Amino acid sequence: MSKLIYQYYCPDGLKKRRRVTNSSCLVIKEAEKYGLQWQIIPGTPIVTLTYKGQTKSYYYQIPSTTTALGQYACNNKKIASNLLRKAGISVPHGYRISRTAVKKDWLKVFNALKKPLVVKPTHGTWGKNITVHVTDKQQYLQAVELALAYPGKRHTGAIVEEMFQGQEYRILLTREKVIGIVKRVSANVVGNGQDSIKKLIKQKNQQEIRDVKGGGKSHIKIRMDKKLKKFLTAQKLSLTSIPKKDQQVFLRRVSNISQGGDAIDVTDLVHSSVKKIALQAIRAIPGLAFTGLDFMTKDVTKKQNPDSYVVIEINDSPGFDIHDYPYQGKNRHAAREFLFLIFPELKKAKPPDF
Repeated sequence: MSKLIYQYYCPDGLKKRRRVTNSSCLVIKEAEKYGLQWQIIPGTPIVTLTYKGQTKSYYYQIPSTTTALGQYACNNKKIASNLLRKAGISVPHGYRISRTAVKKDWLKVFNALKKPLVVKPTHGTWGKNITVHVTDKQQYLQAVELALAYPGKRHTGAIVEEMFQGQEYRILLTREKVIGIVKRVSANVVGNGQDSIKKLIKQKNQQEIRDVKGGGKSHIKIRMDKKLKKFLTAQKLSLTSIPKKDQQVFLRRVSNISQGGDAIDVTDLVHSSVKKIALQAIRAIPGLAFTGLDFMTKDVTKKQNPDSYVVIEINDSPGFDIHDYPYQGKNRHAAREFLFLIFPELKKAKPPDF
């Protein structure tokens, strides 16, 4: 399939805007396998799918079965957190800071919580403007300012939470089933005893599974930016350091795949209680049909209890290409499951050849 582009109207006619999301492209490919007709409505990110005379739509990774209420809850992280808490789901202890709050109020929040802290925008995505491992007031004040400066969201506030110590996972699911679970590993390289960290990063960036953001691959190339260099310095390392053979060097504090991390499929390894909690979580959000759950736990293979895990976020438009093309592990055919959510009758249709 050739590269698909969203378009927009201007006085000169339709112009290219940006590449269609990778996950959306995967859905379109699956739709073609089942003989569906599709169209991207000009001037919009809406994709229409037609099967046996019936037309349904989705945009980005949001199916038409997700309601406005479901989107509203997910787009405000504090609202989602409160709904999850009411349903008995463990969430991080924290508070919301509005744009109009004064620094005196910021400090009240800082003093009320156990350190380290996580500070993030209420409406953010892709791991942008998030600060983790916040321990001192100066760092905290800078982190709040960064969260409030999240681009393109005029009403964005900041969320300040106590940081949970554990491994981070992304759980993709509908209200009826868990589709796949990946462990999110922070951007890293593994030493060979000969090459510098800089060279190891360049080598990893050449992997077929990686590309720049929006480039059509499930994993993003590692950027050698100021944050990466600062994190290395904190470990008494630099880009010229040569790690020992098999030494794993982490390059960022955050585990986002959008920041160069790795997605390792662990769907078959998790304890059944993890899937049970995930289903309970999506059902706690009214009108949410499909989601990516950010889940942290001390041990994903053991039965969970209220103190062993937290649900960090619940997303209404999750990128699911990492489940179809994980860094390691099985293809969970998430795009096909998304298509089945829109057209359930396809489950009984003749499956495509794989």
